[in-house]
Amino acid sequence: MANTPVGVDMERIPPPEQATRLGSELHPREAMELLALPAQDRPLAFARAWVRKEAYLKGLGTGLTRGLSADDVGTGPAPAQGLPGRLIADITLGRSRVAAIAVRRR
Repeated sequence: MANTPVGVDMERIPPPEQATRLGSELHPREAMELLALPAQDRPLAFARAWVRKEAYLKGLGTGLTRGLSADDVGTGPAPAQGLPGRLIADITLGRSRVAAIAVRRR
């Protein structure tokens, strides 16, 4: 049991067509970041954004009802740092899965 709200998510890296299709539903900055990448790099970047976003929203207690485009968690190797009161960290799981954890900062 944690003393603060925690959200965690883990996913397989999706096929390229799924990353492209769902990428447009993310925060506008995340969607632009994905489109700027070469097609072969989009699945990993999309998966990073997805697990960060799900972990963050689970930690808030809203889940996906808040909407995928409301918050920018970033698609790059490090999570975006603009979420007030929250810390998001990636968890390394291997080559086919990604994960993230989100906790409230004290």
